[in-house]
Amino acid sequence: MGWVTDDGLHEGHLVAVLADGRDATAADNPHGDNTAWWCFDGTDGRPRATGVRAGCDCYAESVDEVVRTWRGSTVHPVYFGDDDRTDGTDGEEMSGPYAEWWTVHVAPATSTAVPGEIADLLDTVRVRLAGLGEQRPLAALTAVARLEGIAAAAAVRAAGAVQHGGGSWADIGGALGVSRQAAHQRLARRVAALDEQVPGTRTGTTVADPGEATFGAGETAVDTYRLTRRGEDR
Repeated sequence: MGWVTDDGLHEGHLVAVLADGRDATAADNPHGDNTAWWCFDGTDGRPRATGVRAGCDCYAESVDEVVRTWRGSTVHPVYFGDDDRTDGTDGEEMSGPYAEWWTVHVAPATSTAVPGEIADLLDTVRVRLAGLGEQRPLAALTAVARLEGIAAAAAVRAAGAVQHGGGSWADIGGALGVSRQAAHQRLARRVAALDEQVPGTRTGTTVADPGEATFGAGETAVDTYRLTRRGEDR
């Protein structure tokens, strides 16, 4: 028995924990390579599990093989003969290993996972810009400036959405691959300004994109990007 996310990228399961604290392996089963937790019930020469922990086989888009594995840190009670109670799916609310798998592993992993179609677009842009940089370098630089502007505006909107959803600057920094302090320094002022704006308006100008409403008169997203990068370099 196991649990699979809708995208098929995470296959959760139970791992038997033996009396010495080890996770059971195929070597502990003298009758084959089956490592299902319920095999380790103390019969037919197999050791008896004293608990279970959550585990996961993780995949990547368009990759059939497991790219990494995960193990929960908590050892949960085992109830032989009651699979649902053991894995934590016996009630209306998730609990036990299933709850740990979902809240500790799946939810954080899926919240920052870039959708496949976006990843493909980014890869296409990367390849095309590399070619343009060799053939028409000035055009490539112009395109890069536009991308920086798009990225800066998108970052402001996304950071604001994270905060409105109850997320923290640590969450935002983790998604950006920087520290909480660096994320705050880069985006906090712009997010606050976005919150204060009346959507679709700013002084003397009508804008369709609320992200751009955070830029002052005569200032662009590229200017914002450059300013924040200089701030980080100090």
